[in-house]
Amino acid sequence: MRYLTIDTTTKVTAIALAEDGRLIGEGFLHTSKTHSERVIPMLDQLLTAAAWSLTDLDMIGVVRGPGSFTGIRIGIATAQGLAQVLNLPLIAVLSLDVLAWAGLGRTEDIVPILDARKNEWYTARYQWTRGNEKAECLTLPQAVTKDQWLEQLRRLECPICFVGDAVDKAKSQIEAVLDERAVILPEYINLPRGAYAVQAVWQRWQAMGCGEQVEPYYIRVSEAEVNWAKKEEKRRSEGHE
Repeated sequence: MRYLTIDTTTKVTAIALAEDGRLIGEGFLHTSKTHSERVIPMLDQLLTAAAWSLTDLDMIGVVRGPGSFTGIRIGIATAQGLAQVLNLPLIAVLSLDVLAWAGLGRTEDIVPILDARKNEWYTARYQWTRGNEKAECLTLPQAVTKDQWLEQLRRLECPICFVGDAVDKAKSQIEAVLDERAVILPEYINLPRGAYAVQAVWQRWQAMGCGEQVEPYYIRVSEAEVNWAKKEEKRRSEGHE
């Protein structure tokens, strides 16, 4: 089964082509251009390099969040559009589950951290056990303040391997709290990659065996929704006076 994966949940645009869980090729761009400017040109180039066409695909996989609200919407809209036009099943996975693949085979707990703004991270905690082809989720996805999460991890008293787009900026803070128990992987490993999405999507496909309805996974509401709710509350309040 040949398939495409799309991940635009962070500032990185990561797409990949795969067959039966085997990576065929991937595209990675971390530039100032927007996802809407990058995705289709990257896909065209990747298909050409692999000597594939869109009609060769049997499935579309997409990363549905958490992450950038705009990025999530672009990725899902692109994947849904392709799936509808090509009449293909659509499979969705979480960004934090995908990033856990960066720590495949490691003995430390794997902790993805994504920039959620407002001094918070989107995060979770995973563990790969020997002989297990799927990471066990020990702490469910959440949006939490940096200090609060690092304090929780400090109390675990076990080595922690960090991955995700927030690692580079937070490196000194992480090492100050966890000291030698903190494992920081190189940026080319800890940033979102198409290769990771390929594995996560394939696992989900094998578990489900069919497509699914895809909804964004935001964890928390967007700033626009918060502002709208405040305006609605004010309008109703004024209407009752």
